[in-house]
Amino acid sequence: MESVDIVIVGAGTAGMPCAIEAVATGARVLVIEQADAPGGTLHVSLGQLSGAGSKLQAAHGIEDSAEAHLADIDRINRGTGRADVLRRTVPAQGDTIDWLMENGFAMDPACPAILHLHEAYRVARTYWGVEGGISVLKAVRPLFERAMAEPNAEIRYATRAVSLLTDGSGAVTGLRLADRETGSETEIAASSVVLATGGYGANAELFARLTGGRPLVTAAMETSTGTGLEMAEAVGARIVGEDLFLPTYAGVVSEPGGNRIVWRQMPSLTPQVRQPWELHLAPDGRRFVREDDPSVDAREHALENLPALSFWCVFDEAILAAAPPLLPGWTEKELALAWAGKRPDFVAADGIDDLAAKTGMAADNLREALADYAAACTGEMVDPMRRVHCPMPIRGPAFRAVKMHGIVLKTAAGLDIDDTMRVRRAEGGVIDGLYAVGEAIGGSTLSGKGFVSGMSVTPALTLGRWLGHTLGRTLASKETV
Repeated sequence: MESVDIVIVGAGTAGMPCAIEAVATGARVLVIEQADAPGGTLHVSLGQLSGAGSKLQAAHGIEDSAEAHLADIDRINRGTGRADVLRRTVPAQGDTIDWLMENGFAMDPACPAILHLHEAYRVARTYWGVEGGISVLKAVRPLFERAMAEPNAEIRYATRAVSLLTDGSGAVTGLRLADRETGSETEIAASSVVLATGGYGANAELFARLTGGRPLVTAAMETSTGTGLEMAEAVGARIVGEDLFLPTYAGVVSEPGGNRIVWRQMPSLTPQVRQPWELHLAPDGRRFVREDDPSVDAREHALENLPALSFWCVFDEAILAAAPPLLPGWTEKELALAWAGKRPDFVAADGIDDLAAKTGMAADNLREALADYAAACTGEMVDPMRRVHCPMPIRGPAFRAVKMHGIVLKTAAGLDIDDTMRVRRAEGGVIDGLYAVGEAIGGSTLSGKGFVSGMSVTPALTLGRWLGHTLGRTLASKETV
């Protein structure tokens, strides 16, 4: 049986920096990746980063600290994140930003900034690259590939992790692998196995199990199948965070009847970017949210209460002509095909009854919602949802409606870990030899029940680097004893 010091499963946001640092200590490192290239979710992520005390903040005269960052996180997620893990990563995240910059990261000139795609920080500490997640990948990939060229390192692409190996005490002692093309299996012995396998945003069955039966509409990589969670569960690991799921507000599926979201096609629903001219109506035709609420967290929690995580965005021909584009990323050809009548989620209707029949909303609820909103637009009454931006009534008779879905990129549940990234058992204690980092520990571990800007990519990079260095140094110290 082959033997190495550390096996890292996944060459994505957390796995690459983990490998870079582990190889630098001299440890024998094997990286397993089921895709044909590194990067994982960075290929589809917006790549938002956050960190206090970076050199870039100082250059802009921005005073910030890890304590202020931690306080902002606690405010945004109402204290639902893991304080011990946050204290492991947040104080080092400014250094992570500096590390990326030192390695050629193409920072957007608008950064650092206060970003409103998620609940906003009080200080400008959010960053992103000119190419989103690809900018992060372009900075980290050369370092990773240089590390993999070292004599104490190996990368195996197109290789699937099948199961964890354990000894009589339940400690993890290695990994069973399978070649994607041939299916042939190999066993690798290792002192430590690191699960940097990402989330489960492409596994509808596992997603339903870990979200109380919610339907999956996703922008995640197709390789985000939850393999690491399932392997760890099989050897006694505990999964946490099922109760902290929250949908992102909101998307339109790229193909009728499908469940995939293309980021370019995301609707413009952020009031700080584009104030709403439309109404957002529940499947029964009732208002469920203040559409111009400046708090995205409030809108996401309102959406979470809808049974299918879906709603109708309703407007009319006059608003279509007068308002800024609702779907700015769609091409004219894509919109023309969508409105051509072949997509049930793009509805053109002649009158309220026709709109109700085509969308399934109740006509009486539609009439009430449109009438109350019209009265708010003309100043006859206060909007029932306390909406402030009421530019013009939605009177028809030519109506339009687009079905929107709560979506997922980052999954909330993940493996329970201690503050050194060791995976915990369901019955208590840790599984010796098994570690997890990145989305495998669940987005809720760091963001709680909320979306906190930059608290996915940056902790994955930061904790990946820390874990790789720590495991490598620990192994080196044992060898010298």
